[in-house]
Amino acid sequence: MKTITRRLAAAGLAIAIGSTAGTPAQAQVTLDFPSWQAEEPGVSTWWKALIAEFERENPGTKVNFYSIPFAQYAQQLTVRFAAGNPPDVVHLPTRNFAAFASQGWLAPLDDRLAQTDIAANWSPLQSDMAWDGRTRGVLLMGYGSLLYYNEKLLKEAGLSVPTTPAQWLEAIENTTRRDRGVFGLVATSIEHPNLVVEAGTWVMGQGLDWVRGGKYAFTDPKVVAAIDEYRRSMRSAPPGTNSTTARQLFLDGKATFLRDGPWIWAFVAKAPDATRDSLKVARVPFPTVTGGTSNSLHIASATPKEKQDLAWKLMRLAASPRFQGEYTVLSGAPAARKGSLPADAAQRLPHLQLVMDSAATATSVFPTHPALQQGYNEFASIFGRAMLRLQSTQEPTDRVLAALQRELERAVPLD
Repeated sequence: MKTITRRLAAAGLAIAIGSTAGTPAQAQVTLDFPSWQAEEPGVSTWWKALIAEFERENPGTKVNFYSIPFAQYAQQLTVRFAAGNPPDVVHLPTRNFAAFASQGWLAPLDDRLAQTDIAANWSPLQSDMAWDGRTRGVLLMGYGSLLYYNEKLLKEAGLSVPTTPAQWLEAIENTTRRDRGVFGLVATSIEHPNLVVEAGTWVMGQGLDWVRGGKYAFTDPKVVAAIDEYRRSMRSAPPGTNSTTARQLFLDGKATFLRDGPWIWAFVAKAPDATRDSLKVARVPFPTVTGGTSNSLHIASATPKEKQDLAWKLMRLAASPRFQGEYTVLSGAPAARKGSLPADAAQRLPHLQLVMDSAATATSVFPTHPALQQGYNEFASIFGRAMLRLQSTQEPTDRVLAALQRELERAVPLD
């Protein structure tokens, strides 16, 4: 028997025979965990450290963490949930939370949360994780948008950092040098969920909204004027650009401005040597800072209890003070736990104070009406097509928005 055991060991195999072989090997459990952030600079480092710690604390459990592109993410997860094959760890852009929760796909977490300090120590935006009277997720991050700018390009044009929408438009237009391949602005200009954020910054940033008095407000003259300003800004942006390309153009010194979230600082820190020192960040130039809830963790109702318990352990570890502090530092974005910015990090990384201040005062750029939350994907798709129509035609803005309102009233009614 000893000879057989030695031969098996030499072949890389293990055998347990009675008490002489020690404790039997624990069965392997694998948690399926897709995310659009699996390879994203900064935050992916946090996820991988979290998962490594979780696997150390839970022998016999592995996490299959892999990337799905953001543009296809919600659609792919919708297909999986509808087919009864959801991931074991559910990571969602919180703009899509209501669409999943309204289908009964997300398990309530109230009993689990009652055994933690999350309720007492979390951002008030955690309330966005409630649906049908139950809490169905843990918010990871709520944020405020930031204005990234190229200081060198601004100085060459004799301009300072803008603080109003009018100043921003002027700076965008006056720093565009198409003959040099330099744009005043880079932003999403293809069909993409980010079009809601890009255009919404000009609307919500000026104290307006998509809905007023329970009705769509796209024909409101103030909303039309704000969208027209957005349209004007996009004339100085490269066409056919997704968010990844837009960010890279900015990092390469080919654009003056990029409006984006706090997570972009991790990209800026790794920008080419020729441009890194010129790339700065400031408050968005609007009366209201726009932002919202960014992403959150959930457990699927259809997941077996054993895996639900393991997924919850991973979520609790993510919510711990240690990992919340590391999230803020590594991602450059405000974690949901209050006071997550470590004192030493605030001294080493002063831009994080701007990040925290922007998050503390931000107004959500995403629809708050329940019907729009539930039908967000349809809303974003219809809205995005209208924004691309503005960019690619000379049709009057008010006419395009009136047509948008009629289509939304049919496809995503508010009552």
